[in-house]
Amino acid sequence: MFTRRLVVGLVALSVALIAGCGPAKPDGKPTPSPSPSASPSPSPRAAAERDALAAYGAMWQAMAKAGEVPDPDAPELRQYATDQALARIVSALFTYQQTGVVTHGAPTTNARVTGASPADAPTEVNVVDCGDSTNWTKHKKATGELIKDDPRGRRNITAVVKSVDGSWRVTSFDVGDIGSC
Repeated sequence: MFTRRLVVGLVALSVALIAGCGPAKPDGKPTPSPSPSASPSPSPRAAAERDALAAYGAMWQAMAKAGEVPDPDAPELRQYATDQALARIVSALFTYQQTGVVTHGAPTTNARVTGASPADAPTEVNVVDCGDSTNWTKHKKATGELIKDDPRGRRNITAVVKSVDGSWRVTSFDVGDIGSC
C-alpha cells in the first residue's frame, strides 16, 4: 500500500512537472513557471569591441579567400578593410595576380582588444594579435606547386579598427617578423 501511494505520488509529480506548472497558490490554482528573462544587451563598449574583433577576423578570412584566385577586387575585402589596410591587401593580391601566385588555407588569429576610444561609446578599437600563418601557404597558380621560400609562423600584429559609415573596418595593421610572438 505504501509503495502504491509512492508510485501514485511520483506519477502526479511527474505530470505536474511535464505540464510546466509551479507550486499551487493558496487558492489551489497552479502558479505558472517563470519565463526566462532576456539577457541584457551588451554595453556600447562591449558591442564595439565584439564587432571590431569580428571585422578584424573577417578581414583575414576575406584576404585568404581572395588569395585563392587571386582577386584584388574581391568585394568582401571592402566590407572589412579600408584605408591603409585595404591598400596593403589589394597591393599584395595584385602582386600575386601578376606573379602567378595563389594562396591555400587561411591564417589563424588570436586577437584581443588593447584599447578603445572614446571610452563609453567607442568608434575606434585597437587590436593586438599573435597571428599564425603556418597553414596559409603560397603556391604557383599554374602548377599548384608549393612555393618553398614562404616564411610562415606566428607573428605579432597590431591593428586599428574603426566604425566607418555604420560598419566596423580595419583601417591599418602592422605585421611583425616570424617568431615575434
